[in-house]
Amino acid sequence: MSYSFLLLQSRPGNPTLKAAILTYHSQNIAGNDPASNDHEALAADLQELHNAGYRFVPLLSLINHLFEGGELEPGEQTGQPVICLTFDDGCDFDVRTLEFSGYGMQPGFLKIMEDFIQQHGVQAQPGLHATSFVIASPEARAVIDKGSLSGQGQMSEEWWGAAARHALLEIGNHGWDHNHPDLAAEQYPRGGFTAIETIEHCRQQVVQAGEYIRNKTGQWPQVFAYPFGESSNYIRTVFFPEYGREHHCLAALGTRPELVSAHSNRWDLPRFVCGRDWSSPAELLAMLRHRYPANTS
Repeated sequence: MSYSFLLLQSRPGNPTLKAAILTYHSQNIAGNDPASNDHEALAADLQELHNAGYRFVPLLSLINHLFEGGELEPGEQTGQPVICLTFDDGCDFDVRTLEFSGYGMQPGFLKIMEDFIQQHGVQAQPGLHATSFVIASPEARAVIDKGSLSGQGQMSEEWWGAAARHALLEIGNHGWDHNHPDLAAEQYPRGGFTAIETIEHCRQQVVQAGEYIRNKTGQWPQVFAYPFGESSNYIRTVFFPEYGREHHCLAALGTRPELVSAHSNRWDLPRFVCGRDWSSPAELLAMLRHRYPANTS
C-alpha cells in the first residue's frame, strides 16, 4: 500500500533519462510527524521538492516518454528534475479526510495536493497528478480492512469513479485481491506475487481486476503495481510482455530501491518507499542527490 513519486532528469541533447519512484502508504499512521505519518510526509515532501525545483508530471506521461518516445506533458522539457506521484492500495485515506484512531483527523492525500495548489497556484505545478492503485475484489478489501486496518469499511470503491475523472487523479491496477496474507489460501500460497506464476493466476489478478475497475470507473487501468512490490519471473517475463492484448498495461511497478531509466525493465520499474528508504524531507532530498547528483539545484 503506497504512494509514489517518479523523479526524472533530462539534459538537452541527451536521450538517457534517469528516474526514481517514491512510494507512500496512506494507512501508515503511527503519529503526527513525517517520520510516523505518510500524510504528514507527503505534505512536507511536496513543499520540499517544489522548493528544490522539482516539476511534477502524470505517471502515464512519463511512461510514454520513457518507453514510447512521447512528449513529456505538461510543457516541454526544461532540464528541471521531474516527479510523478502514485498511490497504492486504494484506502479511503487516499481521497477522504477521516479520523484515524488515536491520531485525529487526517487530510486525504487528494486534499493535500489540492491544498498545495491553493497555496502555490495551478501554474506553479501544472502537472501535479497521482495514480491511485486499487485492489479490485470487494470481498478481499473487506477482509483486509477487518484484518489489517480498522474494520471501519475504509477500503471502499464508491470514490473510484470520481477519482478517475478528477484532474489530479487516475486509478491504477493493484491486483484482484493483493494475494494478501489475511485471505484464505486457495489456488496458490498467500502473501506475495511471487506465487502468481501461471497464465490463469495472471488473468485473475491482472485482467479480472482490470475489468472490474473499468466497470466501476469507465476506464481500463493502464499501469499495474505489484502488491508488496513482489513479482514472479513468469508475470514479468512472459505474461506482461506477451499478453498485452489481454492486460492493456503500459508498465508495471515494483519496489526495488533503484533509479529508473528508459533502459529499465518496464514490467518491473523500481520505487523507493517512504519510511523504508527515507523518513524526512531532508533525507529524501539527500537520498536523491546522492544517487543522482545531477538533480542537485
